[in-house]
Amino acid sequence: MSAELLLIRAFAASHPEEVARFVERLPPEGAADVLGALELESAAQVLARTVPLVAAAALSRLETKPGGELLEACHPTLAADMLFRMDRATRARLLDAVSPSLAEDLKRMTEFGPRRAGGRLDPRAPALPETLLVAEVFERLRAHPAGVMHYVYAIDAERRLTGVVNMRELMLARPEAPFTTILSREPEFLYAQDPLEVIARHAGWKRNHALPVIDRDRRFLGALRYSTFRAIETELGQAAAGPSADQTASALAELCALGASAMTRFIGATLALDAPEPERAESPPSMRRSVIPGGFT
Repeated sequence: MSAELLLIRAFAASHPEEVARFVERLPPEGAADVLGALELESAAQVLARTVPLVAAAALSRLETKPGGELLEACHPTLAADMLFRMDRATRARLLDAVSPSLAEDLKRMTEFGPRRAGGRLDPRAPALPETLLVAEVFERLRAHPAGVMHYVYAIDAERRLTGVVNMRELMLARPEAPFTTILSREPEFLYAQDPLEVIARHAGWKRNHALPVIDRDRRFLGALRYSTFRAIETELGQAAAGPSADQTASALAELCALGASAMTRFIGATLALDAPEPERAESPPSMRRSVIPGGFT
């Protein structure tokens, strides 16, 4: 591996925001070249900070195998947002390259689209059978920790939502206690078909860090996080004020598109960084994980 590529990867891992701004100035093929040169985690971080229309165009230009691997490395909500902005053939090609379980989640989310609760949920939110013991609940969470945050949801044999418990109450419960004994039986929820306006007005945000999303038969689909709710509030405010930021930034990105090799310019821009940038406050992490007894953090 060349020294230039190592430098590029190190820079992207430390400064994904700057790389995202660079990618937005490139044509889709050039942006795909940059993403393909990065490690998966860094590329996913860059996509998360890139204007969605530009991110989707760049991802769609990758070959099927690396494109599927990068899609799988992204947060499911981001992955669905990008897929929704692609044509059906490209979307199907990339979905065939990810794991069957993720493909099923993403297909369902893209059917609802980004302006419905079903398209903005996190499908990794834990939903476990209500017949378990508390100790068994923890075993499942340790085995699949990715979506664990504030709540654990309970479902019946038909995957219908039957209850919810917050992590604090779960951690204080006796390991031998039945899961059903610590559940709140009437959780507030959203329907997958609910539009952004309904999501933003839901009174449950005053009392919850996340709201479960269900279909018309009450089957659990995932949870919509408080951070997503705040992002929706911002989107609705921008829509009322005028053209969306995505559309404006995407238009600027196309006007500023560079015709030369993306990798050559990126290497040049990286090597030209002679002086350190002024210190800036770290942005808050996009996701926190709860501490679970038994070693999971």
